[in-house]
Parts: sequence; structure tokens; C-alpha cells
Amino acid sequence: MFRVMNEYLAKVRLEINDVFSQQLDLFLSDRKDLKKYCINVSYNKYVVDVHLKKFSIEAADKLFCDMAAKVAYPYSHMSLRYNEGNQVRYRFVTCNEEKLAFYMDLVLS
Repeated sequence: MFRVMNEYLAKVRLEINDVFSQQLDLFLSDRKDLKKYCINVSYNKYVVDVHLKKFSIEAADKLFCDMAAKVAYPYSHMSLRYNEGNQVRYRFVTCNEEKLAFYMDLVLS
């Protein structure tokens, strides 16, 4: 799956967009199940660190699915999940018809 994700990333143009950033920030700020979150940008990638009030794999998965449904382009999106002890990491990329894409590394703990 890692190779598939890397090939997908090679075919799209990554960008940082204020509209996407605001959409992501608005989604996270409305959540009542979060202690805190931080959105950073590194090169052409969003790095999002989220601390849940009550961490579990199921809670992390629900938050990710809700977020993906809110911010993903309808054209295409792909994600990978890594379980790393007391945290879950998602790699998420979504693109539109013009192959403009947003890439995110989401860490939930």
C-alpha cells in the first residue's frame, strides 16, 4: 500500500490552500471530543496533531472518517493507517479533477 500511495502522490500536484486550511480548522474546532489540536505546514504537506479526550482506536477511526468526509474532494482520495502503540497515524491525500491535491499526515493520540 505504501508504494501505491507514493505512486498516487507522484501523479498529483500538492498545494497548500487557505480554504482547505480553514475548512480543516473549522472541522476540528467544532469537535467536543478533542483536548487540543495543532495544524502545521511542512513543505507541501499538512501535519496535524490531535489529542483526543479519551483515546481509542475506534475513536481515532471515527474522527478520521468524519474528517475525510468533510474535507475530501469527491473526485479522489486515499489514506493509510498506522497503529503506533498509544497513537494512530494516517496519511491522507485528496485531489480534484485537475490533479491539485492536499496531503496530510494526521497523528491522533
